[in-house]
Amino acid sequence: MVLRSIASRTALWVLVGSTVVLAAMGALLFGLTRAQILEHTHHEAASLAANAGSQIQARIDRIAVSAQMLAAIVATRQDDAEPLLRDTLAANLDMDGLAAVFRPSSNPADAPPYSPFVHRLDDSTLTSRDLSHDPNPYWNNNWFLGGLGCASGCWQRPFFSLSRHRQLINYSIAIQRNGYPIGIVNADVTLDWLHQILGNLDKPAGAYAFVLDSDGDYLAHDNPDLVGKRGAPALLDALASDHAETMRLPVAQNSQVRGPIWIYSAPIEGTRWRLGLAVPEYRIYAGVRHIFLLSLALGLLALLGVALITLLTIRRTMAPLGVLADRAEHVARGELDFELPPARRPDEVGRLTESFGHMRRELALHLEDLARVAREKQRLASELEIAHQIQLGLLPNAHYLDAVCAHFELHAALRPARAVGGDLYSYFMLDPERFFVMVGDVSDKGIPAALFMAQTITLAKALAPRAQTPQNLLRLLNLELCRGNDSCMFVTLLCGLLDTGSGSLVLASAGHEPPILCGRGAPQLLEFPTGAVLGLYEDSDYPEHRLRLHQGETLLMYTDGITEANNHGQQMYGIERTVESLAQVPPTAATAVYIERLLGDVDRFVADAAQADDITLLALTWHGAALPGTEICVDNQLLDVFAALDRCEHLLQEADVPASLLGGMRLVLEELMVNTVEYGYPDGRASQIRLLLQPQPGVVTIELIDAGIAFDPLQSAAPTLTGDLADREQVGGLGIHLARTMTDEMRYTRDAQGNHLLLRFTYPAQDESSS
Repeated sequence: MVLRSIASRTALWVLVGSTVVLAAMGALLFGLTRAQILEHTHHEAASLAANAGSQIQARIDRIAVSAQMLAAIVATRQDDAEPLLRDTLAANLDMDGLAAVFRPSSNPADAPPYSPFVHRLDDSTLTSRDLSHDPNPYWNNNWFLGGLGCASGCWQRPFFSLSRHRQLINYSIAIQRNGYPIGIVNADVTLDWLHQILGNLDKPAGAYAFVLDSDGDYLAHDNPDLVGKRGAPALLDALASDHAETMRLPVAQNSQVRGPIWIYSAPIEGTRWRLGLAVPEYRIYAGVRHIFLLSLALGLLALLGVALITLLTIRRTMAPLGVLADRAEHVARGELDFELPPARRPDEVGRLTESFGHMRRELALHLEDLARVAREKQRLASELEIAHQIQLGLLPNAHYLDAVCAHFELHAALRPARAVGGDLYSYFMLDPERFFVMVGDVSDKGIPAALFMAQTITLAKALAPRAQTPQNLLRLLNLELCRGNDSCMFVTLLCGLLDTGSGSLVLASAGHEPPILCGRGAPQLLEFPTGAVLGLYEDSDYPEHRLRLHQGETLLMYTDGITEANNHGQQMYGIERTVESLAQVPPTAATAVYIERLLGDVDRFVADAAQADDITLLALTWHGAALPGTEICVDNQLLDVFAALDRCEHLLQEADVPASLLGGMRLVLEELMVNTVEYGYPDGRASQIRLLLQPQPGVVTIELIDAGIAFDPLQSAAPTLTGDLADREQVGGLGIHLARTMTDEMRYTRDAQGNHLLLRFTYPAQDESSS
């Protein structure tokens, strides 16, 4: 809660920032000061070590000189050895004992020579004894044997005297006569004076001094527990040189010191000893660290005062901003009726107050506009939902199953990219034997496309009975859509007309995607000539494509919303993936599986990318079996026509067509085929007439196909039959009338192949009494 205000945060950041700067500058200054202090400490400690080494060397030299002079005198006055020893020992308090010992005679029968040993008692009196009478002969001891080789004098190893209860060290020098050692003078030196020198050194606080002998053992140490013990390996390696050294060790051997230490060493001339002065590193920097911490504390107190002054100043300056912040919370809650504090000064706060008042007034007006726009959007959304429902109402059900003979089944799916779209599909029975189906895609999207789509579906259903074929329907529909199309909208459309009895399918396309035939082997893309899109060019033509569906085959019609579906990488799904997806559907799968599989693959491909275009799919599956039939081709010559009629009659007899129906069928076929030969080719060109026979149980279907001039017998006017036919002045027309009367169904179409006339004859009902 304390840091919610700008003033408190600003004061805090001033304090933190100043503290960081102060700490950084202090650390830099501390680093520079440390280097100078360390250099100064090195100089003083090295001087102190050298001075202490000189003191020790002076004491040692005095002992060595006394022993050397004594050895020289005893060499000539062996009998006066004991008085000489007493006088020398009394004069040198650093010595604890003196001995003048001689080599025994090589003759074992001779008594050992007198070898006096004078030592100082605890009460400082001197006493002596003859070492030649000791139970352990001295001439067999190492100190004697080693001393014979010390012509110039040498220091022996330190030892602890059990009789005198103290640490001692020997200085031995050979007594020579005529260049031959006849004995030695051995001085026992106490180390009390060495400890005294180390203790009297003017050492820095926390520092300690020590002396190492030639073997690396402590002769003296400020810590008595380490005397006689061996130095640490790191220390011995560092002190291996014969010169003065300064080094840093990470850990001290002295348990009374923690952390790294600096060692300042100096060699003691005349011996192989080394004096060391150890200064703990933390002690070197203790003074400057104390000053640094004190300065830092004082600086922090000063910064705290600055931060407090900053806090009070900013809080007073920004007090009006607190009121504005409170009023802003009213604005956030939608409450715009409040008072603002007066702008006392024309500074930033005053200008902000005036701007806030202006913003409040503008915001009130803007909120009114937003409320009005929201109402408009809500109304528009409601209208779009109604339009969506109306558009869906224009489309037939997504599933259609032939209820009469169950020969075919249809499944469809439509996904608009917006609430309403321009894709369309439709289907309807043109008559009991023919099923019309179409799929289309209107240019653009949204409401204009939806209106154009509704117009297309309505016109198609209205024009289909008149057109009778996909080709004619597209022509008529194109003419209607071109009228008044100032917006130049257009629609691509694929139409199909299915003969529900035979599975024959006629297709025509107005710039639409080619359909895909599935069910027998790999899916096949049916690419055939197509006309222009509908609504732009009035003189467009639309070629037809014919095929016969086999049992289990499915024709898939779709819009470009499938092939042009994009993923996040702007890759299109494409016709190749479409065919591959359909190839995964088993041949025996239900019709709906084709649509479900393809839509699922498209969804996985685009992932969560937005749908860019409407998607429409329509699958038409043929379940009927192939009907038996015979095709007869006849040249457009009368003799060939009558021969064909005879063959046709014979085939119908073999199909067990009732005899009462054969005569009428022959008469109708003869009238129509003769008229085709005589009137269908006015230019006299040679051609053929195709006759397709399909006898079925209870009905016979015959289709006549010729390439003559267009002639629709259903459009021929019925003749006047009043009075005697022999007196009729009008000639012709009776044959066509007779053919229409004698057939149960007659249907005419014309396409690129020519005239198509479908005739259907139903078996007469049997008389129950005759049976």
